[in-house]
Amino acid sequence: MVEVNVASVTIDRHTGVPVVFLREKEGDAKRILIILIGDSEAFAIYNHLADVPEKRPMTHSLIKNVMDVLSAEVKAICVNAMEEDTFYAYIKLELHGQEFDVDSRPSDAIALAIRCNAPIYVAEEVIQEHGYVEVEPEQPQERDAKDVLENLDDDTLKQYTV
Repeated sequence: MVEVNVASVTIDRHTGVPVVFLREKEGDAKRILIILIGDSEAFAIYNHLADVPEKRPMTHSLIKNVMDVLSAEVKAICVNAMEEDTFYAYIKLELHGQEFDVDSRPSDAIALAIRCNAPIYVAEEVIQEHGYVEVEPEQPQERDAKDVLENLDDDTLKQYTV
């Protein structure tokens, strides 16, 4: 299992569909998993991450409140499979010393995990097959104008007329 953070929630500019970006926490080359999600789940994840207060408990906050009353705890969530272009996840719950794996859509599991401060995991084979390696954009090297002019070669100079 690979532990990830919610890197961002945004709208895909090509499709208009909300997406959540999960970024690997450890490792030199961070991998990212992109999951298409629904509007309400995107709203729930984004608003919680942005500390937008709820006037009344929304679905994921309600589930957390019920779990608190029952002394249940979200131990972790895991995006564990992808089949036919659909990601699958489960929520690992603990209740009175017993653990349960509850099937869930990844978006709902993520929305609950961030409210419960529970770790988020992705199965290694899922991130390996469906993730992307995050690439840092190259920073342009700064050169002063004198250095550039002094080191122009003849072929470059021939391109310009004075």
